[in-house]
Order: sequence, then structure tokens, then C-alpha cells
Amino acid sequence: MRPRTVDELLDSFLDVGPTVAPQRIAAATGVEIRTARQRRAVWPVWSFAEMNTFSKLAIAAAAVAVIAVVGINLMPGRGGVGGPLVSPSPSQSPSPTPAPRPTPTPPDVLDAQIMAGGRYSVTVQGIPLSFSIPAPGWESHGRPYISKSTQGPQGAEAIIYWASFPDGLSAHPCARLLPPTVGQSAADLAAAVSTARGTELITAPSGVVVGGHAAKQVVLQVRDDTGCDRGFFYSWEPFVLGAFWPGTTVGDTIRVWVIDVDGTLLFIAGETKPEASPRVLDEIEQIVESIRFE
Repeated sequence: MRPRTVDELLDSFLDVGPTVAPQRIAAATGVEIRTARQRRAVWPVWSFAEMNTFSKLAIAAAAVAVIAVVGINLMPGRGGVGGPLVSPSPSQSPSPTPAPRPTPTPPDVLDAQIMAGGRYSVTVQGIPLSFSIPAPGWESHGRPYISKSTQGPQGAEAIIYWASFPDGLSAHPCARLLPPTVGQSAADLAAAVSTARGTELITAPSGVVVGGHAAKQVVLQVRDDTGCDRGFFYSWEPFVLGAFWPGTTVGDTIRVWVIDVDGTLLFIAGETKPEASPRVLDEIEQIVESIRFE
């Protein structure tokens, strides 16, 4: 039986198996085998035909390894085994956009105890508003009011307080003077104020504008202490520090502004004691005129 050549052996091996290798892999393998330099053997050389079955299988296994290496190197690259690894470009995270600087806002009167001249802000029943202080000496006492002492360090002779109607958060309407049944318009509420028990009407309700909104103004003087503690028409928790308002009493003057802000009635009152200086009366008017709704 004639011994088979290397090409014949490769062809016979590559034709057996689960798949058929590409012809260019077989050709390249044959070239690698034929062109490889051979070292001189120091032992007797046997012909392929004389080898036993085990030896033939060993040679075939070595040929398979060579075919695998050559085949892998010849396969087209897909970013994995057999082709060049291409590292993905590092994703560049977008540069953070600098946050816009907040627009300066007037300090809330809740954060100020002694108020200097300037503009301040407060929120009444969810409605933000701001106002200007024309002269030093005014103090804040939480949400309900600001006050000023004109005769000494303790107790105030002037006050401005604000609330909503019929519901109030920090100041509550006096039920015996301002029941919820008085109406839901600025004119209705102003009429109820002008006829309140224990008061003398100084100026009847008149139409004015506050912060660009229609309002009604009423001026009264207390003749009988029939209202609620603190502000006569409204009550709140007492404050006993600084120029606190001790409460409305007989002889006090009450200026009331009822403002309709998009359907919500705001009640703003400026009160003075008989001993208050005429200058503080002008300051109350200036503060109310400076109101702006944000």
C-alpha cells in the first residue's frame, strides 16, 4: 500500500468530523507543515505506513491543533477572540451645568426680630407679599404682626397685623365680631367691620387699591372692650418679648384694609395707642402702600 502524502492525510482528516473547515485554512496549514524547517532526527525514522494506530492518532491531534491556531488567526476580527480587541471609547460624561444663582429675595420677617429699613416678605394663607419699612424701630413677632414702641423699650404703641378670612393660620378671626356668615366679598367684610360692637366709625368703608388689587378701607376707634384679645378683630398667641402688642383696649384706633387677592380675602389692620406719635401713623400708611404681591 502506497504511503499517503501530508496533503492527502490533511484532506482525509478535514473531510471527517462535524464540520468542514474552510479551504484556505487547510491550504495554510499545509504550507505551514511543508515549509517548517526539520531538525535532523537522532533516532530512526519510520514511514507513516509503518506507524501503529496510536501514533497516527497523535499526529492527527497535533495537526488539529495547528489547524485551530491558523484558523483562529485567519478568522475575521469581531472584537473578540480571533480579532483585535477594540477597547470601547470611554464615555465622556457631560460637563455639569452650573446651577443658576438664586435671585435674591427679601428676608422673611420670621427671620428678623429687629427690623432695619428695607424690604421684607411674608406669606399669608399661601399668598406671598412684601413690604418696605420706611424707618427703623419696627420689630417682627412671628407671622401675625410687626410692631413699634414709641414711648419706651417694652410694649408697643403701634402694630400692623395680617390674616386671611374666614380662615386664619397664625391669627384667628373673632367669632363674635366676624362670623363666617358676613359674606365672601371685600365689601361684605368691610361692612361687618364698620358695624362691629364696641366701636365708633371714624371713616366709612371706601374703595382703595393695595398692591394692585381692589380693597376696602375702614377706620374705627374702640369705645368698649367687646372684641377678642390682642387685635380686637383677630386673636393670636401672646408674645412678651421686645415691643410686643399687649392687646387692644379702649381708646385705640384701628385702620382696616380688606383686600381681595384672586378670590382670597386678606385682612390687614394697623392699630395705634392714644400715646403713639403722629409720625408712626404715617409709617403705617407707608408700609401698607408699599405692599406688593409676589
